[in-house]
Amino acid sequence: MYFTRFDSASKMLEIAEDFLIRKEANHNLPLGVLRQLSKDESSSSSINKNNVMILGQDNNDKVTVVAVRTPPRNLIICGHLDALKETAKWIHAHEMTLPGVIGCTDTAKTFAEEWTKLTGAYAEEKLTQNIYQLKHLQKYPRNQGRLTYATEDDIALVMSWTEEFEKEALGLKEHPLLEETVIKEIRNNQVFLWRDENCTPVSMAKRARELKNGVVVNFVYTPEEYQRKGYATTCVGALSERMLNEGFKFCSLNTNAKNPTSNSIYMKIGYEPVGDAVEYQFKYK
Repeated sequence: MYFTRFDSASKMLEIAEDFLIRKEANHNLPLGVLRQLSKDESSSSSINKNNVMILGQDNNDKVTVVAVRTPPRNLIICGHLDALKETAKWIHAHEMTLPGVIGCTDTAKTFAEEWTKLTGAYAEEKLTQNIYQLKHLQKYPRNQGRLTYATEDDIALVMSWTEEFEKEALGLKEHPLLEETVIKEIRNNQVFLWRDENCTPVSMAKRARELKNGVVVNFVYTPEEYQRKGYATTCVGALSERMLNEGFKFCSLNTNAKNPTSNSIYMKIGYEPVGDAVEYQFKYK
């Protein structure tokens, strides 16, 4: 087995994409990140040298591990379980410091166990997620109103709802570049609001990573005063329908495994569970 660190996401994607799309929904995070980085490269002459993009291959040149990190975020990893110990050893030997790791449950757990042995760190489980995929929308109770793009008039609202989502769903206490990120998302038509019959925004969902055949829906948020009224179901259902009508073969989303409400919402629409993921934070002595 051998490892290659890439400076170019597009070059890595040429080799890794076939491996990743075998389980495209499960691998929506590494695949989506690599495709976005590749897209950014094509529109800019500069490449971020701080990004970590590592490919593990066996002696027959078949991909066994894909690892991606865009600092300061955690390492994203996927691959064969029997290759993860060697991956951890290779990364450690190259003196890379990792704040944490995220990936499909067995994959991330196996890597974290080996990393803690090598470094003496403690791996704290931060988030467990269910991974869902939707190919065909089911009939569901739909509220009156309409799905709209968020505009720059909605920046303050989207910032507030994004911040609340990050606190509640992801456990984040700090929100660096929040305004910059939200403005970029709105200008790229990635933020959608469900507005009720009075045109009041009552729920939000975002169009996120584009995959080879699918697209990711995330940041689904409904404020407390509008919860338990079906708005989140309607918002996600309408956005998913729009994405399928655009030609995507499926929609994918990750949910907090400990939130039965959100999980039931998505299954009502037609989302089916296809896997699970976990995120660990490393605490160093």
